[in-house]
Amino acid sequence: MDNNLDNPGRSQEPGPKSSSPDTIWNAMTIVMLLGTLCLDGYFTSLLMNPYSFLNPLPPNTPTFTPIPPTWTPIGLPATWTPTLTVEPTMTNTPRPTYTLEPSATIFTLATATSLLPPSKTAKPTGVPYASTINYYDSTTFRPDTSCNVMLVAGQTLDGGNNPVTGLIVKMGGSLPGKVFNPPSLVLTGTSTAYGPSGFEFNPGLAPVATNKSVWVQLFDQSGSPISTQVFLTTYTDCKKNLIFVRFQQK
Repeated sequence: MDNNLDNPGRSQEPGPKSSSPDTIWNAMTIVMLLGTLCLDGYFTSLLMNPYSFLNPLPPNTPTFTPIPPTWTPIGLPATWTPTLTVEPTMTNTPRPTYTLEPSATIFTLATATSLLPPSKTAKPTGVPYASTINYYDSTTFRPDTSCNVMLVAGQTLDGGNNPVTGLIVKMGGSLPGKVFNPPSLVLTGTSTAYGPSGFEFNPGLAPVATNKSVWVQLFDQSGSPISTQVFLTTYTDCKKNLIFVRFQQK
C-alpha cells in the first residue's frame, strides 16, 4: 500500500483471464456434432453395404439357388395352317368275277370231291389269287416266339399290293401228332404282325420235317375257293419254323 502511495503513477495490471465456460461447451457441442455425423455416415454405409470391410460383424454370404429358365413356347408362323393327315381307310376290294372252266363246273364238284381224300378239296381253275411261299425265323415277325414253335402265316394282297381283309384261309391235312379234319380256318386281317391283312395258324407243335402233308387255301366270304390248295413242306430248322404264304391277286 505504501508502494502504491509512493508510486501514484503506476496502475494495477489485471491478472490473466480464465477460459469462459461457454467456450468449452461450444467446443464440446461441435465435437459431438462431428462425431454424430461420422457415426451417421458409418451406419449409413453399413446399411448400404453390410458386407463392407468396415462392418466388424458382416452377415453370412447368401447362397442363391439358380432359377431354371422360363420356358417360352415357340409360336407357329403366322402363315402356318395345321394339316390333318387322314389315315387311309381299309377297304375290302371286291374280287373280280371269274368263270370256271367247263370241266370243273359246280355240278361235278361233288362227284370229284368224293374221289379225293377227306382232307383235300377239288382244285378250282381260273382262280384269281396266286401264292408264294417263303420261310423265316418266327422271331422275324413275332419276337415273343422261339424255336420250339412252328407257325403257318401270311397275308393277302390285291393286284395293287393293297391288303385285303375278311377273306377266309383254311389249313388242312396232317402233321405228326395233329390232324386238321375238319380244316382249321382264320380270317385275313386278324394277325396284323404280318401286315394289315395278316393271318396265322399255330398248330401247337415244335418244328417238324414233313413233305407236303399239310395245305392252305384261300376262300371268299361265301366259301368259294379263290386260290388253289398250297401244299407246304416243313422243316426242323429254327430258321424255317415260320412258313409264310402270300396270296396275291393276279
